[in-house]
Amino acid sequence: MQARKWIPLLLLGAALAVAALLRLRIPLAAEEISPSDKPVTNPMKGLVVWGENYRQDPYAAFAYVPVYWSELEPQQGNYDFAALEERCHFAQWRADGVRLILRLVCDTPTEARHRDIPDWLYDAMDGAGTWYDGDYGQGFSPDYENEVFRQAHQALVAALGQRYAQDPQVAFVELGSLGHWGEWHVDTDAGIAPFPTQAITDDYVQDYLDVFRPEQLLLRRPYTIGREQGLGLYNDSFGLPDSHSQWLSWIAEGYQSDQNGEWLPAMPDFWRAAPSGGEFSPRQADGWYFSDAQFPTTLSLLQQSHTTFLGPNAPAYGELSGTEGENLRTLLAEMGYTLGVRRCTVWRTMFSSTLQAELQWENTGLAPLYARWPAALELRDDRGQTVWSGQTTLPFASWGPGSHTAAISLPGAGALPGGRYSLWVGIVDPLTEAPGVALQMETEQDQNLYRVATFSL
Repeated sequence: MQARKWIPLLLLGAALAVAALLRLRIPLAAEEISPSDKPVTNPMKGLVVWGENYRQDPYAAFAYVPVYWSELEPQQGNYDFAALEERCHFAQWRADGVRLILRLVCDTPTEARHRDIPDWLYDAMDGAGTWYDGDYGQGFSPDYENEVFRQAHQALVAALGQRYAQDPQVAFVELGSLGHWGEWHVDTDAGIAPFPTQAITDDYVQDYLDVFRPEQLLLRRPYTIGREQGLGLYNDSFGLPDSHSQWLSWIAEGYQSDQNGEWLPAMPDFWRAAPSGGEFSPRQADGWYFSDAQFPTTLSLLQQSHTTFLGPNAPAYGELSGTEGENLRTLLAEMGYTLGVRRCTVWRTMFSSTLQAELQWENTGLAPLYARWPAALELRDDRGQTVWSGQTTLPFASWGPGSHTAAISLPGAGALPGGRYSLWVGIVDPLTEAPGVALQMETEQDQNLYRVATFSL
């Protein structure tokens, strides 16, 4: 009887022993990879150009697309995407691998009296809003509290989302819609009513959240809904020490709006979830920001802001030369993400044909890669022929500066015949469906695939 009591314990011990054997790792490789120089350009980080002014520019990562309501929806419910895409050269930018940043604009001050909302909407609103002629120029500021305007805006953003939310060419959406140039401020000195409170503006933000991912969206100023939903921010006065420092103080501490007296909360770590962007202030020439005297401040402001993109007011390729041109290259290399693998270990589990690897990545940039892109994996034999390939999802969008470890499996690769093999890694750009990110790694590379380990089976 006493012996029978030990049988379950013996069986449990045997099962644990078998499980332990199955988990035993047979090491195949453990390699360290040094960082190379930072790549100057990469997808999803860099300078922004005007979408309307097509040019081939190796520094251009994005094209800014102003979406004018009067053009996009000339008749209610009829959206002329073809006109927008032709005006802003979508096809040409796509062919060049340039992504798009959209901003819906409902009020652009100009020298002439005009409206940026369609005639049918103006009539349906019974003209609710303010015709103005002020320091910014002339135009029409809609009544953003008007329910007709609200409902029409919701339908328009839903249409934009249906068209572009899943398009890999559309990287980000700056939440314009409100205020002059979509910058969330109005010139009250021109007789315009104060900017609406968060009770109103939250509804406009929600229109975008209903159709776009939060990490695609950027606000001009910190807002409670932006903090709660993990939205990005953009600064259209980048690089001027006084105004830029003020913008940083808004983010760090919160502030009282000069538009309506409302308190707007801090968003100190917003860049961990969604981008920090903007454009250089037009109050200075491009070269000023990159001069010997000013560039240390420009670079410091970039680092403090964790900036991923700048433009469309930004230098064109070849516009700056000498020291200014080198400083521009330094800025481009520093901004946004910079990823690379620093260590790779490869092993196989005993009694299993599955190979496994652990990759220690490092982001030496200022921000994550705000995209849900897969990693590409290849095994090549000693003749350089690809004998196995696959993809795996890694959380690049949440990888801020620092080290990040990812364990991956290579299913079926352990069944390869005995021989010498190398493991290659890259990041797939959905726009081309091929590895498209330059990694910061001092190792052999081939078309944006990088060798991380060599081992024998």
